[in-house]
Amino acid sequence: MMNRSPKPPEALMRAIAQDLRPVRPSPQPLHLALRMVPLALLVSSVILLAIGPRQDSGILGPLLTWGASAAQFVLAIALVWIAAHESIPAGRLPRQMVYSAAAAATLVVVSITLLTFSTSPVTGALPVSPRIDEMLRNSPWIVGFACGIGSTLAGGILVLIFSRVFRNSLATRPAVAGALYGAGAGLAINAGWRIACPFSTPWHALGAHGAAIIATVILGALIGRFLGNRGLHIDSDSAQKAPGPWLR
Repeated sequence: MMNRSPKPPEALMRAIAQDLRPVRPSPQPLHLALRMVPLALLVSSVILLAIGPRQDSGILGPLLTWGASAAQFVLAIALVWIAAHESIPAGRLPRQMVYSAAAAATLVVVSITLLTFSTSPVTGALPVSPRIDEMLRNSPWIVGFACGIGSTLAGGILVLIFSRVFRNSLATRPAVAGALYGAGAGLAINAGWRIACPFSTPWHALGAHGAAIIATVILGALIGRFLGNRGLHIDSDSAQKAPGPWLR
């Protein structure tokens, strides 16, 4: 039997041939998450290297000082790993697992905050002059504002770095993927920030530091949505420029 199906137009075949180019295979989610570890460690350690560990780290002990932050950092990388899975339609994890990871992150931050405050409720001294230290103690909102802005800026830098890696994401829910790596960035920054910040009160840790984490989640979701919409726009333009009815 003869094949009577119409032959594709030459213009279409030339357009396809010109568009062919070698591409790299998408990295495995675990490899992608592990690649983010050095960058996250570098950015999250800036404040710690700048002012050093808090003075009551001896009271808190190594487990609550370094161990808690290490656990929080590992959870941050786990969120980036889930975001990498979200970026591959065939590898997307169940919705319940994504929600469970978000709930676990919230629970870990709140638990570490309350445990730190119960162990060392006294506010330590800041590496500033006595006059400025007294002013900050009388106006604690200034420290809260500084911590919130500083950790938000650091987290925003890390979100931008993550978004660069995820720019070719194929996520069907790009805002969810962005929120996940945004949460990972916020947790990674907070893991280092909490060791340097001498204020243990829940209103400061959950208010200022927690607000910074929420800000990075929102920023990640917005960037993820933007990248997803841009990808759809590019695909739409490419389809409209293709000649003939074959790609319609």
